Amino acid sequence: MAKDFLQIPLQTGLITRQKQLKRCSLNDSVANMIRLITTTHFGENKQDDSFGNELWEHDFETVVNIQIFKEKMSESFKKAIVQHEKRLNNVKVSIGFEQVMTTVFNRRIRQRIQITVEGTLRKTNEPFSHSEVFFIGPLSYY
Repeated sequence: MAKDFLQIPLQTGLITRQKQLKRCSLNDSVANMIRLITTTHFGENKQDDSFGNELWEHDFETVVNIQIFKEKMSESFKKAIVQHEKRLNNVKVSIGFEQVMTTVFNRRIRQRIQITVEGTLRKTNEPFSHSEVFFIGPLSYY
């Protein structure tokens, strides 16, 4: 597949040295945009307050009903991806939570979230699938 899209993060130092910016494929570009959407909270993008997702509004809250929370977050991610990633059709989002014991800074239980996005690339009509895994707030949701 052709590498027609700019790879993020942009390495602006290449521009000042009159070098080509790194490129990536359509699949990688869409995955990069999804990564940006999933890790951005509302209001962080100064040009577009709607860019991001609702997860970060609830990062340190205690969740009473995990199923309702997962559905709400799935809808938030789907809405954000449909709105900001126009190269993807038939978007489906699934979310999973898992408690994990971490020992990076000290022993504690943390929540790991896995967000899986599936759809179809508009340009090529090929299936698309991408997963993001990261930790959220220190509170337990179970």
